[in-house]
Amino acid sequence: MMRSAIVVSVLVCSIATPRAEAGQQTAAPTGQASGSVQSTAATSTGNADAGRDTYVKKGCHACHGREGQGSPTAGSRLGPNPTALAAFTRYVRAPRGTMPPYTEKVLSDRELADIHAFLEARPRPASIDSVLPPK
Repeated sequence: MMRSAIVVSVLVCSIATPRAEAGQQTAAPTGQASGSVQSTAATSTGNADAGRDTYVKKGCHACHGREGQGSPTAGSRLGPNPTALAAFTRYVRAPRGTMPPYTEKVLSDRELADIHAFLEARPRPASIDSVLPPK
């Protein structure tokens, strides 16, 4: 049982591990006024505060941790720097492994964008050089 949980965790981590360009915002077309800038559907435009509330309310924290840090035996790491919103949404709607699917009836696209914004807003870990004592 433990072995299959580890295998599932590794597989999910390989899917959910961010890429260098993941989480970056796309620039709005130059023809748009700054007051009406809208991102493409593939980028997060959600509300991080609402996302934190939804993340807890929908139970994401039970497997993925309060900050999206993940667990070696349950859910994979989601933040900081989550995968692109489109890939994140696809996986949440039709996951592989033990994660249940979250259809639009359970979790709206707006709520998913908010959760994604919450995960993007998680602080990055300190660099190793900043935590080691000076030589």
